[in-house]
Amino acid sequence: MTTKPETKFWKRIKDKFTKITLTRVEAITPTGLPDLNAFFIDEEKRCREFWIELKVSSGNQIKLSPGQISWHMHRFKLGAKSIIMAKALPRRGIALYSGGRSKDLAIYGLNLEPCAFFPEPCAWQKLESCLMNLAS
Repeated sequence: MTTKPETKFWKRIKDKFTKITLTRVEAITPTGLPDLNAFFIDEEKRCREFWIELKVSSGNQIKLSPGQISWHMHRFKLGAKSIIMAKALPRRGIALYSGGRSKDLAIYGLNLEPCAFFPEPCAWQKLESCLMNLAS
């Protein structure tokens, strides 16, 4: 049985963060639900929750289903936070995109400017801080 690229990506990141708790959503889920639920406690002791969609791309295209785009756009319009975390193999790094840009990301792929980009080897603490800033 072949391991999906997103599963390998998950295994790589799951223990890297010290402030963000990640939960992988693996069960049969509603169409478009992201791969990870994430939360952290901010400096004011408030719980901040957000969602992460994992994507691995061997080219410039990021494959997002209509259900995934709809899920991210709907949450964005309601003020919820979601992030698309793309393992960008052509650029050898991790790119972060707001879920509110999912439609553009599906059209333009990695040509779309990310919110942040972390080249290999990844600076995990900086990535975690960036995720927390994007989710606040």
